Amino acid sequence: MSHFSYWRFRIFSALRWYVSARTRYDVHSPFFSRFVSEVYHDNRRYHLFDLVDHIRDYWRERKDLIALQSLGAPSRTTARPYRTAGSLVASNAITRRSGELLFRLALWIKPTRIIEFGTNAGISTLYLHGADTRTPLFTVEGNAQVAELALESFRRAGTSSALRPAVDSFAEWLGHHPKAGTGRLLFFLDGDHRYQPTLEYVDRLLAACNDDSVIVVADIHWSEGMEKAWTELQQRPRVTASVDTYHFGLLFLRPELNGPHLSLIPTRYKPWRVGFF
Repeated sequence: MSHFSYWRFRIFSALRWYVSARTRYDVHSPFFSRFVSEVYHDNRRYHLFDLVDHIRDYWRERKDLIALQSLGAPSRTTARPYRTAGSLVASNAITRRSGELLFRLALWIKPTRIIEFGTNAGISTLYLHGADTRTPLFTVEGNAQVAELALESFRRAGTSSALRPAVDSFAEWLGHHPKAGTGRLLFFLDGDHRYQPTLEYVDRLLAACNDDSVIVVADIHWSEGMEKAWTELQQRPRVTASVDTYHFGLLFLRPELNGPHLSLIPTRYKPWRVGFF
């Protein structure tokens, strides 16, 4: 896909999502009403957020050259084989809003374990870990040089021994940890934006986790393949409801839910959606 075709796809994809998106006033399920108020629209400030901001600032000035590896879908932001650490964190690390959403989600569902595929420099990991530093958190990164950046982030944040980083391919790590997905799992996939691998990783964990688990897939509108994967994951028999926040797709497995499968947008971006139309 050419550069022009890619950005044309992204623009039209975003417009389609915006048109279909609903606000909190369109949410009527008691479960999702709690999700909206306690996770999606919770604006409380936590000490962890300031800590992560300080670590972002630390990386902003770092000029170390990091060799890129073709472990997943090709980058859309650079064709160069190297990037500075500052550039890598600025372009690839999770945004503040998305990171804070992950933190509040982890607080809300209280997982018995967390698995993250795609550690990058460890920014998203810190949000997940900070919700409860006693919860086992397995985070996997395929690029050893990038994983070293994450270890530096973890040292600066003073993470606990419950955080267990690994350098491995996602498929091989799953093969070495066949029971990793058991229990009430929070799984965050943000490291391989390809259609078939996305389905395979999620399906393997769906087979093991319990009904209170939540699976989060990042960048579901990044490409046509990711949009196709997201549509198919919503149709999996175990998936009973889902939320599309544009940057994230969240899959819920609770049997008592019968939908919705909704796209959710902050009310300020659709101020006329206040329940009257």
